[in-house]
Amino acid sequence: MNTLVDGVAQDHIAVRDRGLAYGDGVFRTLRCEQGRLLAWPRHYAKLQADCAALGIICPDATLLLADLAQLAPLSAAVKIIITRGLSARGYACDPSASPTRIVQVAPLPDYPDSLRTEGVQLRLCTWPLSIQPGLAGIKHLNRLDQVMARREWQDASIFDGLMFNARGELVEGVMTNVYLLQGRTLYTHPLADCGVAGAMRGLMLELAADMGVQICQQAFGADRLAQADALLLSNSLAGVLPVRQCGAQSWHNFDLAQQLHAALLEQARKESIPCCPV
Repeated sequence: MNTLVDGVAQDHIAVRDRGLAYGDGVFRTLRCEQGRLLAWPRHYAKLQADCAALGIICPDATLLLADLAQLAPLSAAVKIIITRGLSARGYACDPSASPTRIVQVAPLPDYPDSLRTEGVQLRLCTWPLSIQPGLAGIKHLNRLDQVMARREWQDASIFDGLMFNARGELVEGVMTNVYLLQGRTLYTHPLADCGVAGAMRGLMLELAADMGVQICQQAFGADRLAQADALLLSNSLAGVLPVRQCGAQSWHNFDLAQQLHAALLEQARKESIPCCPV
């Protein structure tokens, strides 16, 4: 993995960094194809919004793009981490503190086309997703819920696990947003008090609506899985994926997932920018 910290090639941060001490920061993961950052304006807008929600100064886009120009990725998974920066011991922080910016480039995960034609397999996680309205939707660095849920399986055939909050509502996957299709209505959790609002989630809901699919952001539990015509996942690296099986429940309707993936990829490429401007 190639990493820059505040524009300098290194793989460590200060022990007084609040990202290390408290998970005090945010991050984004995005796809780079042929030297272009897919859907960059959406990702940066989300980074700005998440930083603002936590009161962190968001680095200017030109600074982040200059970092990426140094790394010069072609096809890669790009991760941008912004922490509140350094502080003395204790929870109190300086609102004018200079943030730490970390830019990482790694190989893209192997997501073969068979995942879209055959669907993926999921499991139900037992670890509950924390309810915290103040952090809802934010892709913050406190990922312990996801870490603990991911510890529940080692089977490589399981693509992801579904996570529920303390009320038993299906919120998201460990690394994906989740959608349930019934008829021509796509249901997804409103993320009002927990969960991550992924950049591709917003784009996917826009595209589904353009296709005439009704969007309903509504809480539902595991019992609704048996009534679903299809289950779909999305994230920035995989795009849109259909689910083949989760426990005893299986699905075979992959049409909408395949259509949305093609539309999402096309739009993300339209909204792409070069990593290394000439």
